[in-house]
Amino acid sequence: MIHSRKSGKKAGVPHHFSWKKGFVVVLIVILLIFVVIPPIALTILVRRHVNYRGEETPRYPLQGIYSSSDYGLEEIVHTFDTADSESLWCSEIQADEPKGVVIYLTGIMQPSITYFYGHAAWMQQNGYSSFLLEVRSHGSSTGKLIGLGYTEVADVQAVVEYIKSCEKYASLPIVIHGVSMGGAIAINAFGQIPEIDACIAMSPYASFETQLDLLLEQMKIPKIIRQIEAPILRQALKWNYGSSTVEMLSPYNQIQNAKGRPVLLIACSGDNSVPVENTHILQQGYPDAEVWIRDSWEHFIVKDCNFSKVTEDIEYCSRILTWISSCFEDNGF
Repeated sequence: MIHSRKSGKKAGVPHHFSWKKGFVVVLIVILLIFVVIPPIALTILVRRHVNYRGEETPRYPLQGIYSSSDYGLEEIVHTFDTADSESLWCSEIQADEPKGVVIYLTGIMQPSITYFYGHAAWMQQNGYSSFLLEVRSHGSSTGKLIGLGYTEVADVQAVVEYIKSCEKYASLPIVIHGVSMGGAIAINAFGQIPEIDACIAMSPYASFETQLDLLLEQMKIPKIIRQIEAPILRQALKWNYGSSTVEMLSPYNQIQNAKGRPVLLIACSGDNSVPVENTHILQQGYPDAEVWIRDSWEHFIVKDCNFSKVTEDIEYCSRILTWISSCFEDNGF
């Protein structure tokens, strides 16, 4: 018996087609993880109010809540209303016969602004009054949208207007001093409010888009993925804050409005939260800025993040105080 069969290729999906299909699936998953998810995560991150835990934990070591009495300070607690109807908590620590005023700003999640009572006590001893400003959407201030530096200029404006309305402060220089997101806010406010005389920005980002790109680069994410990500993130920022605001209010743009006023940029070389490259970019925007790169890992600059005993960081206190004093002497205050 003779058996016969038709010649031809075996039915089924070619092997190379299965490989291509798998590659496409993997690519889609990668795009979802690195392109689609970050803008969604951004919106979830900022559409909230930060309530401090009142205790220090391994994940959030700077979310304790202090009082002025913990530092032997007397304070005046203010409630400032902004032009866009937010209500802000602010503590004023007065110096006898003050020679200047410092406004303090803090980060997106920590430390709580009450950690700056240590700074206020130290500056009071050196003849400066302090305003500890809890920006919108944090602690006792109102708001449900964390501003990332885009909205908080109005918060600083409310404090500056009060300072200038006080006879004892009206002719005194104002320094704005912020860390992390507070550093970005400080630069944006400095660029928009000419009544502020000097700016200290610690671990600021050059722009939020730049910050995310540097973090993704730090995670070894390929450049092509980051390039795809960038316009999507920018659009997400515009959805949350408005197109014109995002276009205008980046620290890199606003530092260029310093117009001869003194700026001190501080960063740590080993900071993994806001890479030091942000500070170098900001310096390119304003070459007259003084830059101090500390050989350390601390994102919050102060040695061991010990804000409660800031005066134990002798190098930090000396650099800050010397810089402020020289700024005011050089400008005739």
